[in-house]
Amino acid sequence: MKTKAILFFLSAIFLIALQGCGIGYMSNSGSTGNEIQTNENQDNYVDQQYNVDDLNQYGDWENVDSYGRVWRPSVNPGWQPFVNGHWSYDGYDWVWVSYEPFGWMVYHYGSWEYTPDYGWVWIPEQDAWSPACVDWIYYDDQVGWAPRRAHNRNWSDPWNQDNMHPWVVVRMEDFDRENVVSYRMNNIPGVRNDQSARIERRQPDVKTVQAHVKEPIQTVKIEREPVQRNPVRNDVTPPVERNPVRTEVTPPVERNPVRTEVTPPVERNPVRTEVTPPVGRNPVRTEVTPPVERNPVRTEVTPPVVRNQNIVPQNTRPIYHMQIPPQEKQKVDRYQPNVVNNSLRKKAPVNNDNKTNKPQSNTKQKSGPGEK
Repeated sequence: MKTKAILFFLSAIFLIALQGCGIGYMSNSGSTGNEIQTNENQDNYVDQQYNVDDLNQYGDWENVDSYGRVWRPSVNPGWQPFVNGHWSYDGYDWVWVSYEPFGWMVYHYGSWEYTPDYGWVWIPEQDAWSPACVDWIYYDDQVGWAPRRAHNRNWSDPWNQDNMHPWVVVRMEDFDRENVVSYRMNNIPGVRNDQSARIERRQPDVKTVQAHVKEPIQTVKIEREPVQRNPVRNDVTPPVERNPVRTEVTPPVERNPVRTEVTPPVERNPVRTEVTPPVGRNPVRTEVTPPVERNPVRTEVTPPVVRNQNIVPQNTRPIYHMQIPPQEKQKVDRYQPNVVNNSLRKKAPVNNDNKTNKPQSNTKQKSGPGEK
């Protein structure tokens, strides 16, 4: 008997342990099933934050897996970010001054990525204004920069022979020149194989640059002002109440009203001076139960539910437009017309009253070399 009990107890423990083996299962892909790449609220947030004419007229909004809502510039083949412009020193950082109309936004916020279907796309993020959203590298007498990637990803080193080449590398002596792409190195040398060679992955120190250039580096005063964004239509027509509640209600009709005036009884034998008072066959009830209201009026009514309401996120932050001094503005005006005519494709003006920042078409376009 004891042996059977022990065997039954051990069998029960084994069955419980067997069922618990599947609790901690995870697929080989590492996915838990809870990942959400994008949703309608995020799209509304992008629409509200970046609904500006310079983006609407020079590109389209697309939905790309892993990145969500992105902006694709309308550019000619071979274009890439952080090429058409120059570097200015504001006393603390090197600031990218772009010759492209949309550069004040896409080069100081967010990140960039190259996709096989759309080419270069800009990924908006909830980050603060930056002097330049780039990755840096300088070594020997070369300095290079590349667009900052999303998800903390890194590009390979600029001297590697990859199909996708995002780096712009110039000699240190040409770093602060106007239209710096004119001095771009086609054959990028590698790092010297000696103990004195150092690779710095940060912006070059102003003293280091000054040691290579002839003219003194001028400090440029950069100012910023908040951007007036185009309004996003979030007005909603109030719903029609199909069965409105009537506030004036006709009082219920009393079916059997109580007679308050009663005819006194007739004295049948008036000769008799002492007459027994008549017995009331139907005595009048002075206390009457009030009639029951069969359909009482509800004074508290649940308000109608608004089903189609555009939810616009409220956690917006100011977007700044970089303001440069007149001497810098002259440089931009000198090169911008040529950049706009040769590299960009401007669309027709956008009517903000009848538009939303949804993708205009599903046409896929490649605007640069393929990615490895």
